[in-house]
Amino acid sequence: MGLLFVPVSAGQLRDWATSGVLPAGVVGYAVTAGLQSAFEEGGDEEAEQIAMLVASIAALAEHGRRLVVVASGVGVPAGDPDFGEVQLPELRYGDVASIFADEPGQALVVAAAAAVADQPLSVAWEQPAVTELLAGADLLWHGAGEWTVLVGH
Repeated sequence: MGLLFVPVSAGQLRDWATSGVLPAGVVGYAVTAGLQSAFEEGGDEEAEQIAMLVASIAALAEHGRRLVVVASGVGVPAGDPDFGEVQLPELRYGDVASIFADEPGQALVVAAAAAVADQPLSVAWEQPAVTELLAGADLLWHGAGEWTVLVGH
């Protein structure tokens, strides 16, 4: 079993936490051979960091906000192998290890969200505003039980 990085909206996070289950078939990101090859990472921890950042940009493009749930599980490779894209099994909220999100209202986040809205990940990843965001704004760690403070933003 490995770590899965799941980009979610606030509504998806609320539904997952309250129902206890994320249905199978959601797209997530993981440390895969394709991701390791594409990013030429230096080890497991660095590869996990890259997978989380990839998931954060997928969330930003789709939902306008970097909100990533980290859970234990095994995904099935699907989509873009360079980004470690996987199709997720049904995941229980009890498998959630942590949640990462931006501090609300950061200018870099707002600019990047506007630049990548509704773009495919491969296009969003290359945007200068994303490069600036990744260099200038760290994601904040939250425990699984802190989901309620994240769904109100």
